Amino acid sequence: MAINVLERRALLGAVVFVAVSLALISYATWGLGINVPTCIPLGSKPFEEASVTKHDGKNYEVHFVTRMWAFEPNVLRVPTGSTLDIYAVTKDVTHGLEIAGTNVNLMVVPGAVANGRVHFSKPGIYTIVCHEYCGKGHQTMSARIEVSDLITDYSVEGLPSSEGMKILDAKGCLACHTVNGNAGVGPTFKGAWGSTVHLADGSTRTLDSAFFVEKVHNPTALSVSGYPPVMPPIPLTDDEIKQIEAYLEGLQN
Repeated sequence: MAINVLERRALLGAVVFVAVSLALISYATWGLGINVPTCIPLGSKPFEEASVTKHDGKNYEVHFVTRMWAFEPNVLRVPTGSTLDIYAVTKDVTHGLEIAGTNVNLMVVPGAVANGRVHFSKPGIYTIVCHEYCGKGHQTMSARIEVSDLITDYSVEGLPSSEGMKILDAKGCLACHTVNGNAGVGPTFKGAWGSTVHLADGSTRTLDSAFFVEKVHNPTALSVSGYPPVMPPIPLTDDEIKQIEAYLEGLQN
């Protein structure tokens, strides 16, 4: 059966379309470095803590922990020419992890590990934002990666390393209080220790051990001005209180 002119044209058009599509996909993958972000299956247990590990040369593995409303780590500095293998988990709700100016755009869902890779060929400051609405403090949730020719190895800020941080997380305190200076439902913990606290009744107190213990056991009696009096009493042992206080003191800078 002979193929008429219209059929030949349709076949030729289909072949050309497939060829162009494959060419564009190839260019996006190898020319622009665009790839589809992967997600490690739910069967793989998500990691619990943020970390940065250096491999050979300028290759780094970065474990991001996202939570309302912060990224851990909050600041990462690497030399120009670095390649980062990024893994991200969430401690609460779904978050996003987008690195401006790069192809990294991850959705971080509970129970899974999101994964992506980025290479920094040029120096600059690359902002990390959450692009999935995650609650009241969503717009303040950010971090950054600083890339410089002057840096010879990585440095990092905002990695929790104390028992106090783990206790705050376990007790749910970090759902309302951030540790990076960003706004939240309650005051940020960063720089708070030793500062003057303005209370709703017009009085002031210094955030020291005595005030902290009172606030933990009877929070509504010491409501902070400008914040809703929604904090519940937190059951803490004396040792846990000491661990948290030591951690808060370390957040002064």
